[in-house]
Amino acid sequence: MPEDALCSVFEVRSDRAGMRLDRWLSLELTRLTRSRAQEIVSHFAFTAQGVALGPSHRVRAGEVIALYRPRWEEPPAPREVGLLYIDDHVIAVDKPAGLPVHPTAKFHHNTLTSVLAERFPEERVVLAHRIDRETSGVILLARSREAERRLKQDFAERRVEKTYHALVHGVVEQDHQVIDAPMCLHGGDVGVKMVVRPVTRGGMPSVTRVDVIARLDGFTLVAAHPETGRQHQIRVHLAHVGHPLVGDKLYAHGDEMFLACLEGPPDEARMRKLLLERQALHAASVTLTHPIEKTPLTVSAPLPADMRAFCEERSASASTVPRNGDTPTR
Repeated sequence: MPEDALCSVFEVRSDRAGMRLDRWLSLELTRLTRSRAQEIVSHFAFTAQGVALGPSHRVRAGEVIALYRPRWEEPPAPREVGLLYIDDHVIAVDKPAGLPVHPTAKFHHNTLTSVLAERFPEERVVLAHRIDRETSGVILLARSREAERRLKQDFAERRVEKTYHALVHGVVEQDHQVIDAPMCLHGGDVGVKMVVRPVTRGGMPSVTRVDVIARLDGFTLVAAHPETGRQHQIRVHLAHVGHPLVGDKLYAHGDEMFLACLEGPPDEARMRKLLLERQALHAASVTLTHPIEKTPLTVSAPLPADMRAFCEERSASASTVPRNGDTPTR
């Protein structure tokens, strides 16, 4: 292994125990195809003790997997991360769209974990949860081990109320609705793709509450409140009721568009279909009990410029669109 090889370390979550290593990696590194995952683990996957692993290795809960990869020239990504809230135990940041949270098949330096390591060089700050690379908005971090333990437990046990803002195709007629549609992995060539499927056929209970914020010309800005935490839940549920997210390559435009965009930014023809280069999903706020002080805590992030501009271009009277100043932090 070259001396300048990059090492990414992952710990296997309990809900993914028993998976083949290539299958696990295709879920851990989102936007990674199964064939690419097989190629990576065949050459670069090791145990914490340095023993080489193969694609058929079955991962165990808590197992540490190390990926050693030669350095590569990674794509550019925004690294301007806004600070929303900070105290002795908790940090909240506003992640820009396009910045991955953890190292992926393409990104290592341009990640949120790398940015935060630079900003807090003398500290151990740990992410309490994650959002997709194309999703913007609030992410919480812990500054102490006790805060880390309690935050992760609160997220795992659904004690954190999360609100997302999403731009969707079509005018949503109902002011309020509850989408109750079980979901599971699709099982096709795109390893991360989810599908609505009855519980009797393997679907897991999945519920999202949706409220209309502003109706635009052919589009709607909605607030989505996931009551369960399935992968891609909001995107799948809104597509299921006929209102896929603007810019959603997979659930609005299908496998072919998604796979084509894995190779690089969408070209002009694809942009005419996508309208936005990224999926229009923003983690607008989180509400929880402070892990140490036990007081109510709400952290909000303003609607990002690309989503706000989209709204303004399609409505001269979109006065209900959240303004940048509408961001109470506690």
